[in-house]
Amino acid sequence: MLYKTEGIVLKSTEYEEADKIVTIYTKNYGKIKAIAKGVRKTKSKFGSSLEILTHSVFLFYKGRNIDIVSQSEILESFFSASKEVIKFAYAVNCIEIVNKLTEEREINIALFNLLKEVLHYLRNSKDPKLLTLSFKWQTMSILGYRPSLDHCCRCNKSLEEQKERYFNIKEGGLVCNNCLIKDKETDINVSIYFNKLVRKILTTPLSTISNATVPDQRIKELEKITDSYLTYHSEKSFKTDRFLKFL
Repeated sequence: MLYKTEGIVLKSTEYEEADKIVTIYTKNYGKIKAIAKGVRKTKSKFGSSLEILTHSVFLFYKGRNIDIVSQSEILESFFSASKEVIKFAYAVNCIEIVNKLTEEREINIALFNLLKEVLHYLRNSKDPKLLTLSFKWQTMSILGYRPSLDHCCRCNKSLEEQKERYFNIKEGGLVCNNCLIKDKETDINVSIYFNKLVRKILTTPLSTISNATVPDQRIKELEKITDSYLTYHSEKSFKTDRFLKFL
């Protein structure tokens, strides 16, 4: 059986003498692992369509144990590793997140469109770190981990008049003074700016965020909580996060 869909290559691994196992996040079928035969040969028909960060249309053949990539045609190649090294690193971070947070064959068109959007706008983004952090928050929201920012995540009390803010990583939101347990590992003191920034991120298209800039101090606060929140709720660690800290 043949089936066709567009997708973005998340991972590519050499297999045997001339083949590759590719992981592709597709629009209509979710994440797919498939084998591309002969792709490493000099005159391969696939060209660069199976390189990571490439958006292509794929024709798959349903195999017994693993599907086979029959044909592919590039729609957009987002990055070259030899150019824009920093932005390339952030792009790889985004595809690692999608790869680790999704299961095979789970369809999520909203997440596919978000990934396509962030990779497209990263190339000309004024602040690739801000755009990537925004992608992480929007991804978590799509997957059901949207934080509570207007009401206490414990008692649901409005936080509108509360001046001092604490964010609880485990429970996923701000806590009021009455519910506050000053545990350094769970309740983190945050600025009012953080609250406003995350709310803005969750309601603003990445196309708009790509043209925005935020002061370094606020980015550091955002990055610290974003990474802690993502790691805790996904129960995953991300190799590219560690690499990005050296940039």
